[in-house]
Amino acid sequence: MPLKLFLYRSILLLTMTFSVAHAQDSAIFDSQKNSWNLQYQDSETSQWVRKTYVQQNAILPGIRSAFQNEQNQLTYRYRISNSREAKLLIDTFRIWGIPLVYKISNLPPVLASMKETDTWTQQYWDQLNAKRRFEKSVIFAPKGWSAGLRVDEQAGQTSFVWSPGLKDADPDGIPPGKVQDGFMVLRSELPGVARAKLTGSTDEPWGLDNLPDTPFWKQKIAEIQDRDYVLVPVLAPVIPIPTPYSAVELTRRLRVHVQTWLKYGHVQADVLARLNRQFDVLIPALETHNKRAVRAAVEALRKECSDHHADLRNEFVKVGEDNQDALPMLRNASQRAPTSNVGIDRVAARALIFNLQYVLARLD
Repeated sequence: MPLKLFLYRSILLLTMTFSVAHAQDSAIFDSQKNSWNLQYQDSETSQWVRKTYVQQNAILPGIRSAFQNEQNQLTYRYRISNSREAKLLIDTFRIWGIPLVYKISNLPPVLASMKETDTWTQQYWDQLNAKRRFEKSVIFAPKGWSAGLRVDEQAGQTSFVWSPGLKDADPDGIPPGKVQDGFMVLRSELPGVARAKLTGSTDEPWGLDNLPDTPFWKQKIAEIQDRDYVLVPVLAPVIPIPTPYSAVELTRRLRVHVQTWLKYGHVQADVLARLNRQFDVLIPALETHNKRAVRAAVEALRKECSDHHADLRNEFVKVGEDNQDALPMLRNASQRAPTSNVGIDRVAARALIFNLQYVLARLD
């Protein structure tokens, strides 16, 4: 073999060996571009693939929640802003984690077996159309957007979802520096605090679908997805009114909901302890119809809210409207929620004040 050919083959073999030895799965975050540089071996071709995944969290949203009570029907409205410092359009707005309290009355059943093709198909479509009619009576979208109701019966949760429509003339989302209102929900449940999940528009949000099914990539996908959205606290229909009405049961439900605020940073532990002490007075007072003690406990709970938000003091009529946007929550365990130094955040305080007013109004 000629020396030149021998040297060429030897160098090529060494290069291939070096490449195989050093190529490995990797996921490196580029903080300057807010993206991940991914490298993995294709399971079918054995070729090494390099791709970039841009995070969908480069948005800076603020949400203004408003609600109005008319004849036992609450109208919830949401106004979303995207700061001009944001890098992406907001293209998904989802209020999630709402208790499964949405029952569709007189829902047509699907009783036929799938072998009875025509009957099964008709019953299935009747049920689907009933669900769609119900959905259209609950959730509404601004022009150019679509609205949907998602019910996860297994998890016991309901979500409201808005996204841009599919027509060419529809917007792609909410650009940096812009505001969009017109997101609306009609329900009878009283307000509580839920979390809105928002994501930004990227060219390839499905780029995590084809990664290898290995422990390394499962862990990395979970890490990437945990950063891939922004959470903002919002007022939402969370607390169902008992039927027949019971002030005691309603207040118990309110207390149960308030306990969830600590987990998400809506209230500090010492404030929650003081709220619970007043609930311990309020519920027995309602049970014994002691109106004087009821009003005293309600006033103490209201004061706890207004001590942290002075403009809410004695402003029962105005808690349904607000001129302040709720800002994104910090989700990492090492970080504190932006409102944690306030004691109780504004969204939670507004919900609590309104619900206490509701209890008092029906007491009389």
